[in-house]
Amino acid sequence: MKKLFSKILILCLLFSMNLFASGPQGPDVFFTTKPWTYWWWPGSAVNEKGITFQLEAYAKAGFGGLHIIPIYGAKGFEKEFLPYLSPAWEKQFLFVLKEAKRLHLGIDMTLGTGWPFGGPQVSTKEAAKSFKIETISLAKGDKIPVISPQTAKQPDSKIISISIYDGSTFHKELYSEKEPTHYLTYSIKEEKPIIYVVYETFTQQKVKRAAPGGEGLVLDHFSKDAFNHYKKAFEPILKAANGNLRAIYSDSYEVYGANWTEHFWDIFQKENGYDLRTQLPVLVKEKVENEAENQIWADYHRTLGKLVKEEFTLSFNDFAHHSGVKSRDQAHGSPGNLIDLYASVDIPESEFFGSKPYPIPGYRIDPDYDSTTFGIPDIKIIKLASSPAHFLGKKLVTSETATWLGNHFKVSLAQVKPIVDEVFLGGVNHLFYHGATYSPPEVKWPGWLFYASTNFNYNSHFWGMLPELNAYIDRCQTKLQNSKSDSEVLLYFPIEDIWHAENGKGKIHTLDLHAKSKIWMKNTRFGYWADLFQNNGYQADYVSDELLKQIKLGPNRTFISPAGQSYKILFLPAVDYLSLETLERVSLWVKQGYPIYFLEHWPQNHNTFNWSNELEARWQDAVEHLKLKVIHDPRDVMQRHGVVRETNLSENNLTYFRKKTANGSLYFISNLSANVQDSEINLGKIRGGYRIFYPLTQKEIFGQISTKQKFLSLRLEPGESVFIENYSAKTGKKLELTNPYWRQEVVLEPNVEIDFMKGEPNLPQKLSFLNPEFWTVDSTTQYFSGTGKYTLKFKLDSLALKQSKFIQFTDIRDWAKVRLNGKELGNVWAIPFKLEVPANLLKEENVLELEVGNVSANRIRYLDQQKVLWKNFHEINFVNIRYESFDASKWPVEPAGFAGKINLSNR
Repeated sequence: MKKLFSKILILCLLFSMNLFASGPQGPDVFFTTKPWTYWWWPGSAVNEKGITFQLEAYAKAGFGGLHIIPIYGAKGFEKEFLPYLSPAWEKQFLFVLKEAKRLHLGIDMTLGTGWPFGGPQVSTKEAAKSFKIETISLAKGDKIPVISPQTAKQPDSKIISISIYDGSTFHKELYSEKEPTHYLTYSIKEEKPIIYVVYETFTQQKVKRAAPGGEGLVLDHFSKDAFNHYKKAFEPILKAANGNLRAIYSDSYEVYGANWTEHFWDIFQKENGYDLRTQLPVLVKEKVENEAENQIWADYHRTLGKLVKEEFTLSFNDFAHHSGVKSRDQAHGSPGNLIDLYASVDIPESEFFGSKPYPIPGYRIDPDYDSTTFGIPDIKIIKLASSPAHFLGKKLVTSETATWLGNHFKVSLAQVKPIVDEVFLGGVNHLFYHGATYSPPEVKWPGWLFYASTNFNYNSHFWGMLPELNAYIDRCQTKLQNSKSDSEVLLYFPIEDIWHAENGKGKIHTLDLHAKSKIWMKNTRFGYWADLFQNNGYQADYVSDELLKQIKLGPNRTFISPAGQSYKILFLPAVDYLSLETLERVSLWVKQGYPIYFLEHWPQNHNTFNWSNELEARWQDAVEHLKLKVIHDPRDVMQRHGVVRETNLSENNLTYFRKKTANGSLYFISNLSANVQDSEINLGKIRGGYRIFYPLTQKEIFGQISTKQKFLSLRLEPGESVFIENYSAKTGKKLELTNPYWRQEVVLEPNVEIDFMKGEPNLPQKLSFLNPEFWTVDSTTQYFSGTGKYTLKFKLDSLALKQSKFIQFTDIRDWAKVRLNGKELGNVWAIPFKLEVPANLLKEENVLELEVGNVSANRIRYLDQQKVLWKNFHEINFVNIRYESFDASKWPVEPAGFAGKINLSNR
């Protein structure tokens, strides 16, 4: 009886666990399908009242979590600043964790303040370092002069090498820390003596945007010892978090000028097999002159890359695990192979920075955004983070999203949604807004703000409509997180080509995502081929030398990743430089019959200076097996190896990301083009029953692919996105394939009325126009930010009443709640501004009400014209999108309201 009772009890417990599996299950479960946001703490001037108020607001608005980053504070509030990691700061931090748990919100934190890592615990010994070289030309028989950092005008430096050369030939190392003046005894016998003095110096970089108590030198990211000391300051707070913190975070690598670390001579020799001090003339040249010099520089860059991975990133990851949390990291900007760095953490994070000129009709970009300096966001950059996640089976890929999408107070949700879709297309499934600032409720609008737009906190002009975007993201990420990538192609990322490019004095290859990305990604042959694959309907993951080592050869000559991902083919695109290890690996696979192809040419050069005849013989032997594997058009070989090409999508300018589920295949498809796509398409992996799901409207359409019906009908307007998946259920709406498209423009009756419902700085009087107009054409409304209700009337004939199923608007600035004949239809906030009309709602005579909300550009223009002091922060204070002092007083009036057309359609 006891055994029976125990079994029943266990079954009940299992049932209850399964029943509530989708809800919160304690500190280990967080709502990752909902969007999260950066949460800046100015001056860490937070208190329990403000924390509760804001966390409740974020939870109600549909956020899944927040990421704490303390920064510089607001002037006049210094008494409320909490020194970073002080007992008072810790008390508020733990209160955040308690409140977040109550509200089912997750919390991440930066391991420091501002960025990059650094602070008061970082001594000069542990700070970011660089090397500098001084040359002293002498004559035979001269005496070596006294050398010191002071005489060389390097007062904060120390000597780490004094080498004597005869011309360009190394003769002897003269410096010893044990006998620092012994070099003075050396008798010069060289014909062309040149002394090379190498100084280890400090970059003197301080933490950017540091919070009170977090100021200090930036950490040496090439030293594990430095990190191990740095992390000790965080051990108590992470222990006190008691499992209620989700992850610790490392921001993008912005350690300027760092190119050295202690013991680098020994590290370099161990890695490369020769002493770098024997090659100092190469390091002082403005530009390399031959291949050997280029290879020396590449050895140097490769060593830095290995250090940033092994000494910093892996140490950061280990510390996270030891502390019971996840590691989340932005690798971009680092002088290493970004794929390997992203592969080294739990949650790799990319970044979507700046404006992108989508050709979507009605999509606006900020003309003040400087793409020459900051670059244009690129899906290939995102895939450097998502590819290793797919390959290794990491569940989450994140993206810092909407940073500097437009100038302050100007960004609408219609501008945000396409970039959200594009990061999803790049493989992201856990989006972070950039971001939201802690701002006390008692501080008047616009409150406390961080200078790097876009603002997603409760003072944002689109706050009331933000739950709509949050719900859209939740629906998308629910599908994206419960599926696996279905890439069939591996595309090798040629890091050695980057390390061999444009070398010379002071060169560091930091792979940032701004203007420099043109050099190392967009304008390269890799960039060309990556774009060609995507634009021709092929889905590829990018792979590094390190990831290639982890491949297992699978059945049917496939490549199997550690996560069980099966790839059908490997391409090396126009690779100039390759390691012998990788060359021999792929050569062996070719001999075994596995599908590996070199695009344009096989590797032309080995990648290292330390070379021998024996190594050259091995290189030539490996190359010999690859010469027949050079191709110039990969489409034929991909077809031969069964790689699925989504021709119908690429030909219709539709961008997709294909994944796998328990039911089969899942496609996320976006129309980011200028044209409506309305056609019958064939998807490479959709067979049998399927479901089309529109995540914005939640509309579902079910259908069946068969021998009689080989295509599915898809209509996507510019800006729309859709999921299509294998689906066995037979119920649901069937698509009316024979229904021809019908559309009619609504002819409005004259006399459009606008009633202003709420807003600032004051409520304008009622307006009337003959036709729809932006309310800002009236001089009395040009400072207003808020809600204005448009009342419009129109009549329909019998044909329109029969056909009309959707209503669509053009040129709404910037969103609207729509009511038709007294019934709410919904909200329009993303392009296309389109809503479904319930049956029988339209009449012969109709009344349409649009409650239109606008961005706050005109309101902030008013404050600046009135010289209201709101830009009152320490450090950088507040800058515009061009990093100039922010001043909206001379801005032109931003159009607001509705001045477009209204169309009715049947689909």
